[in-house]
Amino acid sequence: MKLRHIRPFRYALKLLTLTQKHLWLILIAFFIASLTALGIFGYRFLLRHNVNPQELLSFFGSPIESLDSTGGVTNFLVLGIRGEGGDSPNLSDTIIIVSYNHETKTPSIISVPRDLWVPSLKAKINTAYFYGEEASPGAGIKMAQAAILEDLGLPMNYTAVINFSLFQQAIDLVGGIDVDVNPGFVDTEFPLPGREKALPISSRYEIISFNQGINHFDGATALKFVRSRHAEGDEGTDFSRSRRQQQVISALRTKILTPSFLLDQKKVDGLLKIISSNLITNIPSKLYPTLAKVALDTKDNPVLSIPITDTPDNNGVAILYTPPIAKFNGEWVLIPKDNNWNALKQYIRNRLSTSP
Repeated sequence: MKLRHIRPFRYALKLLTLTQKHLWLILIAFFIASLTALGIFGYRFLLRHNVNPQELLSFFGSPIESLDSTGGVTNFLVLGIRGEGGDSPNLSDTIIIVSYNHETKTPSIISVPRDLWVPSLKAKINTAYFYGEEASPGAGIKMAQAAILEDLGLPMNYTAVINFSLFQQAIDLVGGIDVDVNPGFVDTEFPLPGREKALPISSRYEIISFNQGINHFDGATALKFVRSRHAEGDEGTDFSRSRRQQQVISALRTKILTPSFLLDQKKVDGLLKIISSNLITNIPSKLYPTLAKVALDTKDNPVLSIPITDTPDNNGVAILYTPPIAKFNGEWVLIPKDNNWNALKQYIRNRLSTSP
């Protein structure tokens, strides 16, 4: 009896010793099996989203070899439009330039005021995409890119036109975002969708408020946060809206670029479905692996924010100002100080050259 008890114990000990001795072989085998499973999943994933598996190799190369660029910089124009169901669905409520420096692997964000005047259009820059689409469906991107080049001197390599519902759905998909609200504010005239002509006038609006400090937003609340325009003081300006938009984009970016999200096939598929339903772009799908590489390369890098405002900077200089409305069709617009567009372009170049 005693011997029968000892022998199993010895066998177990021997097996344990053998396992420890060859642990590295077991780990390698497990690793190879995992890679095989990942490869099968990845292949099916790429086929589902019309990305040629051969194009995945661009993920391992240098992005500058695949992306169009000017002087080592690739510029992306992001237009946020209201979309169907609202008044003037093709007006650009949000205009953001993401400038990626390939050498420093640093992104810079430029929030363009939607009231910036475009001399050749004789209209505000937020109408460029609208007028392009009115002239010829599909021409809106080209006209918006031309307006940016005219005003800021920056050639746009790629453009993405995003329906605002994309942000709302994406934020809900990641479980909401945390945003540091500073300062808090109240907007007593936030427009209610579909009630633009309702009477009495007060029924067209709702009151929204945000407390100072860290706030957890779902998609609908985040959208109100970035679109609010009628708060008292500085928070009612378009410049504050631009700052809030950057906060929300940054918070969403942080949530998406986490292992828990990227390794969740269901959530990644959900995000791609949301994007495909709410995105108009001239970025070919073959560049998606390259853009994924750029996103990961910049994950921990600082993002340079370049303001274009009528607020004086640290040197007391304001790059924009509001001219008399009588000279601009009775509209409240923004133009460079002294109407010097070259100075505005040089300001942008100087700020981009100081990126870390």
